[in-house]
Amino acid sequence: MKFLATLSFLAAAVTPVASQSIIDLAAADGKYGTLLGAVTDTAGVLDAVTSNFPVTIFGPTDAAFSDIASVVAGLDEAALATVLASHVVPGVFTAQNVIDAGCVELVTLSGANVRVMYKDGKVMVNESTVIQPNIIGDGGIIHGIDKVILPGTYHSCPAKSSKKSSGMSGKGSKGSKRRMMV
Repeated sequence: MKFLATLSFLAAAVTPVASQSIIDLAAADGKYGTLLGAVTDTAGVLDAVTSNFPVTIFGPTDAAFSDIASVVAGLDEAALATVLASHVVPGVFTAQNVIDAGCVELVTLSGANVRVMYKDGKVMVNESTVIQPNIIGDGGIIHGIDKVILPGTYHSCPAKSSKKSSGMSGKGSKGSKRRMMV
């Protein structure tokens, strides 16, 4: 419990370094046009995101959307809205929060879980790699990712192996599973 309170405090302590909104920063970057177009053109999605500010957005790049263009083209508006909402988590979580925690499971605006973990020197979101972390602005933070998060790509955080003789439990012990829900 203390771990969750500490991580929640750290998430709340992040302040924007720019006076621009995260939406404006993503637009100015030039790599998120497909995401921004889908968010603004799909009924209810932009309102759902902005009404939950501050948020963490795991933003697929244009290249990520291009890689699955045929899949996206086959989605109806409701399915696309669910996929888009599965990239947004209420609260602000930096890459450093994840590195410090090792692995966290977060609940997205769609109600789906995502696993965010630090592995092999990279921050991973389900099967996606964070390629541009910590775009911080008014309304939250964006982490650019290299793949679109699709249904069925979630796996829970790996269980830590524990020494049976240690009797340790709780925050930081090898036998504890770190789970964070916002």
